[in-house]
Amino acid sequence: MFSIVEMVVVLVAAALMTVVGIKEDAAKRRLQVLTAEGQNEAVINAALGNWVTNNYATLTQNGPVAVVPPTELPTLNQLFTQGNLQQPHASGPFWGGTYVISMSVGPSTCSVGTGDCHVSYVLYPSKPVTRGGNPDIIGASIIAQAGGNAFGFSKLPNPGTVTGLNGSWNATNPLPGSPAGAVLATNGPSSDGNSVYIRRDGALTWTGDQNVNGVSLHNVKNLDATGTISTGALTVSGTSSLGTASATTLDTTGNTTVGGTLTVARTIQAGAIGYPRVSCSPLGAQASNTDGRGQQLSCQNMNDGAGPVWMPVGGPTQTYNFYQVSNGSVVPSPSCFAGGHPQMRLVPQTFRVDTTAVVNFAGPGSGPWTIYITNGSGSATSNVDGGAIGTGEVETYCSY
Repeated sequence: MFSIVEMVVVLVAAALMTVVGIKEDAAKRRLQVLTAEGQNEAVINAALGNWVTNNYATLTQNGPVAVVPPTELPTLNQLFTQGNLQQPHASGPFWGGTYVISMSVGPSTCSVGTGDCHVSYVLYPSKPVTRGGNPDIIGASIIAQAGGNAFGFSKLPNPGTVTGLNGSWNATNPLPGSPAGAVLATNGPSSDGNSVYIRRDGALTWTGDQNVNGVSLHNVKNLDATGTISTGALTVSGTSSLGTASATTLDTTGNTTVGGTLTVARTIQAGAIGYPRVSCSPLGAQASNTDGRGQQLSCQNMNDGAGPVWMPVGGPTQTYNFYQVSNGSVVPSPSCFAGGHPQMRLVPQTFRVDTTAVVNFAGPGSGPWTIYITNGSGSATSNVDGGAIGTGEVETYCSY
């Protein structure tokens, strides 16, 4: 059996172990809480960076600003309602105070025109980390380490300076009295952290050629170009005109589809080559005649069972010229485009009938034509008074 002294020793040892266990549990719990706080502030800091990206043009529209007015800065609730934060956050850390946001636009020599303005911001709790009423340097370091490289904290013997992790940056302690244990997050004193990227608000222009790696570009409103636009297929779903979508040269190796109205201020040149009566597709397509003289062909269905074929715009009969003729007149044949056959049509205007009661109008062949207007005896004069038998009008045309 144990003596009374031995039992007292065991009880004291057990009590000491219980106290040590409680302290270890408390320290572990505090470590978890401080780590969670650092992670929480990192989320808020990232949301603040996204907010700056979304509002960069507004923030920099007046050039350098030493201190952005608080009324122009977001609250945590606004970061949430605008989608930068995925869930609402408390207004301050668990030890009290609120989260403070401060911004500036610089450097002092920057300008909107050159696009060299940067937005610098800091996020920090309005009270230092304390434990038992004293600055908690270890607690502040735990928060900063959980937050990442954007975080720093103030420590003794120089609490007036907030030092980033691994000494990567320094900033002035923003808290009154410059206490140790202040935690601060920043995007850097001279960089907005996102200026190297294409801004969604269009505040910065590109400085080099871009390669979109073969992906699609959708929902474009107006497209202006001063050089050459080359594309396999260009589809316009609305109205396109040279006043809205303009280019010095537009080359397309595929199909160009315009779903609305296409307005061209100068000329349209058909690049396809066709030949009359040769099959084609689709109906309504345009081409230039193969002889290179500029005749325009369209793909037409002639309803003769042969299917769509290239045919001059206006149909298979293309009028060329008109001539006033009498017996012996010479009418030149038209200069038809490729695939066309010279033809002429003689229309009587006046004639006299003698005792033979016959008038012959003739001009056979494919031209040039000599017109004959004679009576039944083959004479070009009337037997009545010796005058001309008649006159007429000749229309020349090309048949395709």
